[in-house]
Amino acid sequence: MPFQSKGITVRSTYLAGAIFLAASLAAGCGIGKSKPLLDDRPAAARVGDVIPATPVRDPLPLDSFKLNPCDALKRTDVAALIADPPEDVRSESYSIGYDRACKWDKSRAGSLVVGIPDAATGNFSDRITRRSEDPAKFSHWRELSISGLPAVEQVGNPPVFEYNGSTLKACTVEVGVTDTELLEFRYSQVNDAKSQYWGDDRCAAALKAAEFVIGNLRGR
Repeated sequence: MPFQSKGITVRSTYLAGAIFLAASLAAGCGIGKSKPLLDDRPAAARVGDVIPATPVRDPLPLDSFKLNPCDALKRTDVAALIADPPEDVRSESYSIGYDRACKWDKSRAGSLVVGIPDAATGNFSDRITRRSEDPAKFSHWRELSISGLPAVEQVGNPPVFEYNGSTLKACTVEVGVTDTELLEFRYSQVNDAKSQYWGDDRCAAALKAAEFVIGNLRGR
């Protein structure tokens, strides 16, 4: 009997050790967690000096975007902009204020809408004119160029507002893609949400989204 009791004790100790080791490996090696797609942190978008709104010297074709806006970003782009890995990022067509648009979203990280605004809102030149007529509508406004296209980076005034019971902050980048059309990139976050790679720098994320989309559409 003493021998049997000792065997039970040894087996129990071994089993407990095995369970502890398995749990440690799972926690340390990330078992059950998806591996990030990106090996390195994404670089900031490259922006240039202000260029004329018209004529657009190298227009961006929007045919493929109009066909399916949610194809404008690659999986790695979504990982860089919203969350890496991007399995929990939702994407859906979006129509509020846009002719054609897609929205990518993950709570506690960020939300990105890329779209062609309603025709009634005017083209890129119209946006520049309206801002000059009423600059108080914006708490931040910066004219620039990105990927050879005229663009503005802007934050509304007030910069923070309530939306469905949450505090919403957003930065919008508008790009003149032709003499009569523009693409809008709106990156927003609720409350104290922060994205994996951009934190709460919503303008940097919006600019990077513009760089990605322009490059993807030019490659088609």
